[in-house]
Amino acid sequence: MLAGCQNGPRRPPTGGEDAGWQASTLSEQTIARANDAVRQYERCLNSEAWAGVKQQGDPRALGDRILHACESHLEGIKTAYADEKVPDSVTERYMRKTRSRGAQSLMRFLQAVAAQRAAQEAEVPADSKQNN
Repeated sequence: MLAGCQNGPRRPPTGGEDAGWQASTLSEQTIARANDAVRQYERCLNSEAWAGVKQQGDPRALGDRILHACESHLEGIKTAYADEKVPDSVTERYMRKTRSRGAQSLMRFLQAVAAQRAAQEAEVPADSKQNN
């Protein structure tokens, strides 16, 4: 048995900045503008990642540079949500989620490229020893 837990129905929050806003009140135009900003951010990450693949070095440092270069594309989300008077806490949470997913995907890609490059470099000396 759990002591101190409430078994009754949850009460809606009282006060606070999120009290008057409902997710269903976003217009189709706002959703489209926010989704467009996310697509632009992802396109930026992809193009910068493919351009950065040619560079040697630490994939984490490259990832940081790419994320920093593409950060400005997320401002479209903030603008779209501000026009609908979405609370800053909700906007920041959505931007943080988008940033985090983009960073995870980017780092997975960069780490895979680095691992493939390392494997290819390890094969070259092994092949040259067999030919001698």
